[in-house]
Amino acid sequence: MIGGVSILLFIALEFALGEGKENPIPATFPHVASATQKMPHSPEEDTAAEHNAVASRYDRHVHFWGKVVDQDNVPLEGVNITVTVTTLRLIKTANGYREYEVLKTNSGADGTFMFDGAEGMYLDIEAIEKEGYVLPSACQFGISHVIGAKYHYPYSSIGSQEKVFSPSHARPEVFHLWKLINPEPLVIGGNYPGRSGPEFMVGGQPTLFRTIRMMVTDIGTALTPQWEVTVSSLEVDGGVIEADPSDVFMFKAPESGYTPSIKFRYSLEGADADQDDPGVQLRFFVRSHGGSRHAACEFTFFSPNMNGVVETKMRSWTNPNGSRNLEHDAAHPLPDPNLIR
Repeated sequence: MIGGVSILLFIALEFALGEGKENPIPATFPHVASATQKMPHSPEEDTAAEHNAVASRYDRHVHFWGKVVDQDNVPLEGVNITVTVTTLRLIKTANGYREYEVLKTNSGADGTFMFDGAEGMYLDIEAIEKEGYVLPSACQFGISHVIGAKYHYPYSSIGSQEKVFSPSHARPEVFHLWKLINPEPLVIGGNYPGRSGPEFMVGGQPTLFRTIRMMVTDIGTALTPQWEVTVSSLEVDGGVIEADPSDVFMFKAPESGYTPSIKFRYSLEGADADQDDPGVQLRFFVRSHGGSRHAACEFTFFSPNMNGVVETKMRSWTNPNGSRNLEHDAAHPLPDPNLIR
């Protein structure tokens, strides 16, 4: 086995491609070992060369254009961007073989950046960094880096498993950073990867979360599955309000517009955890304790399993100090305030 890829993968790839099928190997670049080069230096290198002769047929030339802006859509210069380009090939390094390349660049005066010259199946954004700026909470996960799968761009797909990304110089991918103004101590919860949030039973009793309750109701049919999630305030003087879809940060709670309850509806499409779909996001603000506490909540709901259980992801951040300010930097957290009053 080399770099975690066994000979079985090589055989599987040959079978998938079909004997005698014409699949030209893409052009290579100086920093990528050519699959057509003879590497007779060792049995290990010979095995890698045989594997790469097949694996390289899945690679594509990776072009990528992006742009970074702040919360006011002002272009940001000097942002450090790190990506990985993943391949089925075995790339030789000083420490052995690996199946990805790491590329880095900086944004220009107009906030734009590009990557070119690598070959692979997909590109992941691993980090977008600038001093004094932070990513949306959903991208932080306890650090100021993106979890790669959050920004995932497939350039090739085996068996049409993923929709292939089409890069565009005229329409670069836009990324947002928030310029920190005055972060206050916040209570941050549920900020974990995976489906580690609370579970709900469809049609079951409401589940209580401090100042709100949530429940899931089946409102669909056998042919058109659909569910409704109701979020209600537990306090007479509290309230909930749905977040504006254009607000990617949720770092400022609304001053007004709160209601006793809100409803979200979602269907099977884009919410099936078994099919590795991203789920459906429910994003809302909560006001409680007579308006002295404000919180932002993001729940991701998946379709119920055969037992009627709904799995979720969740994260929330709360300011208990009477301020609507919810900006925070997970990489440099401030001390949590005392919630007991």
